[in-house]
This record gives sequence, structure tokens and C-alpha cells, in this order.
Amino acid sequence: MDPSGPYYHQVVVGQTIDGLTISGSRQVLDHASVPDAVRRADGSVFIYYVNGARGYVWVARLERDSARVLGQITVDGIANAAGIVDPDATLLPDGRVRLVYYWGFGPPNTVTTKAMCIAESSDGINFTTKGLAFTIAGSETLTDPSLLALADGTWLMAISNGQKTIMARSADGLTFTREATFSIGGVPELALAADGALRMYVCRGSIQAYRSTDAGRSWTFEQIVVSPPINGRNIVCDPSLVPGANLFVFKTG
Repeated sequence: MDPSGPYYHQVVVGQTIDGLTISGSRQVLDHASVPDAVRRADGSVFIYYVNGARGYVWVARLERDSARVLGQITVDGIANAAGIVDPDATLLPDGRVRLVYYWGFGPPNTVTTKAMCIAESSDGINFTTKGLAFTIAGSETLTDPSLLALADGTWLMAISNGQKTIMARSADGLTFTREATFSIGGVPELALAADGALRMYVCRGSIQAYRSTDAGRSWTFEQIVVSPPINGRNIVCDPSLVPGANLFVFKTG
């Protein structure tokens, strides 16, 4: 078993008011990696993650200082949806959860198509595929997508390319076109700041925040948000700001 793999990761949740200062960080899941969380219309907070012990994408409901595991998600009725990793969840105005994820994960020379895909769900557990949002060239190693709806109705997708972040844009939120690459860190998370500016969290030894006032076309460093060690762990990454919940979710390892 890979000693740096998901089995040895943990999901941590902290409180935040401004999206920049995190307090009360506590572990809520073990053997869990690549978390992303969303506050649903009924107020519940669902955490999506890769189960490092059993594989596949799972979902847990946050309950105060712990998380209750609900089980695997299904995609088009399939529970063991192979090849799906790196989930990112967004609440839509009608209460559905939109999930973007990397599809094509597998042993070398066995994957013929790699893409960022989108699926949607009314209960946050059972999803229906909407389509391929961003197709990945065979030679590229892209991971960890993040979606954000903008005030003008368009959408951004940030995608990790190692220590770089690729930005893609969409008119409908379903089909994205590559726009730019930023050398500021990887494993991005897009969010809205309180004043309407865009914020992007990236990993670069720590979790760092960048700010954009031109709809994501340029970014300026704000500050370091989370620095290791956390709970005795020296790896911190995979940030997720939970809109409407004053929570910040991330991975340790």
C-alpha cells in the first residue's frame, strides 16, 4: 500500500468567518482524502471524499465534531463507479448538488479517456451524469477540479496541473474551454469573497489564498490560510470552503 496514498490521509474541518482565518480544526474522517463539502438546502453539510480504505467516492454528513458516513455515491445507478475521483460539490439554486470530478483514474496504459465530468443529484447521494465538461489530452496529468458560478451566469473551473492551476470558462456551466495557466500552486478551490471578489485557494506546502477582481483572469496573493503541522500532520492540502456554513474542510497526511 502506498505510504503516501489516501489510506494515510484524514479529513479535517475548521471554522471560518472570513475565509482566511481558520480556527478549531478537528479531524472528522480517517483513511479519507480529497475532500470537498457543500451545505445543502436543508442545512445539512455533506462531505464528499475518496475512501482510502475501500476505494471510490463516498459521502458523509457532518454532525458537530464528527461525520456520519452515509456510504458510496451512485452515478447513473452504479455504486462502485470505477474511475471517479477528486469530487467537488456545488449547491445549485434549485437545491440540487452539482458534482464535478476527474474520470479516468486507473493503472497506466489502461485508460482511454480522461475528463472532468459533471453529475447532479437531488438527494446528494444518487447522481445522474450531465456530460464531459473538460476533456484531458492523453499526455496531461490534470486532477482536482473546482467549480464556481459567477454573478453574470457564467462559470469557472480551476484544475490542478501539479504545482500549476489551469483556468477554464463556460457559458452554461456544463462545457468548459481552457483559458489560462497560473504558476501559483495546485489542487485549487474556487470561492466567492464577502465583497464579491473571487478567491482561489491553492496548495504549495501550505494552503494559500489568492484574490481576483477581474472574474478570474488574474490573481493576487492574499495570505497563507493553513500551515502545517495540523494535529501532528505535516501535509495540508485539498481545501474546500463551504458557502453558507462558515466551515473550511481540508486534508491532512
